[in-house]
Amino acid sequence: MTKRITIFTVLFGGMIVLNSCLKNGKYYTDFSKNDASLELPLAASTNNGITAFAFTNPDTTIVLPIYVNVASTSPLNTAVTGVLAIDSVGLDAYDNANGTTFVVMPDSLYSLSGTDITIPAGQRMDSVTATIHLGKMDLSQAYVLAITIENASVPVEQWNHLFYYVSVKNKYDGHYQVTGTMVDAANSGLSGAYPMDVDLITSGANSVQMFDNAIGGVFHSITNAGSLSYYGSFGVQFNLDGSGSGAVISVVNVYGQPAANGRSAELDPSGINMWNESDKSMDVSYWMDQPTVITPHRTSFIEHFTYLGPR
Repeated sequence: MTKRITIFTVLFGGMIVLNSCLKNGKYYTDFSKNDASLELPLAASTNNGITAFAFTNPDTTIVLPIYVNVASTSPLNTAVTGVLAIDSVGLDAYDNANGTTFVVMPDSLYSLSGTDITIPAGQRMDSVTATIHLGKMDLSQAYVLAITIENASVPVEQWNHLFYYVSVKNKYDGHYQVTGTMVDAANSGLSGAYPMDVDLITSGANSVQMFDNAIGGVFHSITNAGSLSYYGSFGVQFNLDGSGSGAVISVVNVYGQPAANGRSAELDPSGINMWNESDKSMDVSYWMDQPTVITPHRTSFIEHFTYLGPR
């Protein structure tokens, strides 16, 4: 069998979404083995998919179940016990294999109802719960509650890595199409690559970074003599009014203000700079400044973001 690792994404601030393909029951799988083993069944049943849970209520805590299952040809006539633990080693291995930078969730952000598992004779399942304190989270961190079965009275199944990726999304977060105009005063061969497919990703309670899906990072697509390209060391974060009015109050370059190549971002206050509550669209005007090349502003952007749905 191929070893599988599943990441669960918990998204705060939207409607409930659950996409998984469960086998042989809602919470457990029976693989008809010759010998019984213990497993974290959702890791086996979702086939490495990212399952998203979105919560409509702005609660400061959420409660997640963690199920443990006996995989055997038939229920056992003896009890099965096990102990759960935080899987920092497994998460490090996942990061190294996939080039990700997930962070083990600090103890201050969650509590477990227990770590000991007991599955009575004739039954297949036990569970504990994890309470996540969303209100304490640093929104800039990619926290993962990583769970493993540390030891058990029967062999432990290879599906033994359960990763809950907990992300709090602000209301601006989502999948967008960007249209607009771009003018580079220093190089007329560079122009906009509209329409752009982007995600606005929560970076703070009132800020989002623009992830360009064509480039695959926090960048800004352009065309260079008709070919797709992008500005190096330039990607934008939009900061919005903390009162919730929707006003965009500043734009910054995530690579530095300025970055090593001298590029920074600046809001054009003469434009329409507003996120609209009614349809989640956003209009924003801003500049890329690079005074070592040209002053006062190198590139101007006037853009409209059309909301396509959650990312």
